Amino acid sequence: MLPRLTHRQIEAFRAVMETGKITSAAAALGTTQPSVSKLIADLERAAGFDMFERQGRQVVPTPEARALYEEVERAFVGMMEISRVIEDIRDFRTGSLLIAGMPALALKLLPDVIAEFVAEEPGITVSLRTRSSRAVLRHLSSQQFDLGFAALDNDHPAVLRRPLFTAPMLAALPRGNELEGKPVLEPKDFDRRPFIALGAEIGTRSETDAFLSAGGARPRIVAEAQLSASICEMVAAGAGISIVEPVTATHFANLGRIAVRPLSPAQPFRYDLLLPATRQPSRVAGQFLKLVEARFETLIGVRA
Repeated sequence: MLPRLTHRQIEAFRAVMETGKITSAAAALGTTQPSVSKLIADLERAAGFDMFERQGRQVVPTPEARALYEEVERAFVGMMEISRVIEDIRDFRTGSLLIAGMPALALKLLPDVIAEFVAEEPGITVSLRTRSSRAVLRHLSSQQFDLGFAALDNDHPAVLRRPLFTAPMLAALPRGNELEGKPVLEPKDFDRRPFIALGAEIGTRSETDAFLSAGGARPRIVAEAQLSASICEMVAAGAGISIVEPVTATHFANLGRIAVRPLSPAQPFRYDLLLPATRQPSRVAGQFLKLVEARFETLIGVRA
């Protein structure tokens, strides 16, 4: 069995093969001529045959050295390819990001962030799955998704859940509605008015019902919908008023489709970040999250 070869010996051999001189090989490797000569001598001793014939300052490779060089080149090409892949990963030139998001975020906020992200990092492929918050939790528990965005009040042992952003829910009004003249709306302002409610299966529905009933308000429910965007569309069409999570409400207000007003007492709404519990977030995921957090601050901070 051959004695253990070193990477430095193979590097010296390759440099001599390519330059034809010990001195030139030493300069290419950033070392001294005696060091290269010793590395070649150690390699020849380990191999059991001569690698070069000395002809003055020139060195001529033996047939055995030429055969070895072909294999060495293949190995170095493979190493260079590995180095290129490492650089691509480090510099975000390659990779993927798989995201699951609740509709309130996946219909507008997340697509906007994805557009900004891929413009900055064109080598990264981003996939977005729009699912209910509970389905987002199930997706993340599979450990196959990188990031999840939801609004939840329960956990899963395979998922890390942490608050991402909290902002108060907003009253959604048709443009020109008489309540638009009030700076803040209380439960009594909703009494007997046409109201578009969240579906009974949505967790926030019970919180909204509690807010209204605490003030003795009994709005007239004219429609229900699962999605905040659907509710805002109905509000914009004049079907009634509603109470909506802040991202969707603010988006529609900024488009001039509806008017929004804060509630008193305030009704906080929390958006959660979900991460797979068995692995650390990638650098790509961390970069994406910075853009998400900045987008939240911009959107919620600017209301029509």
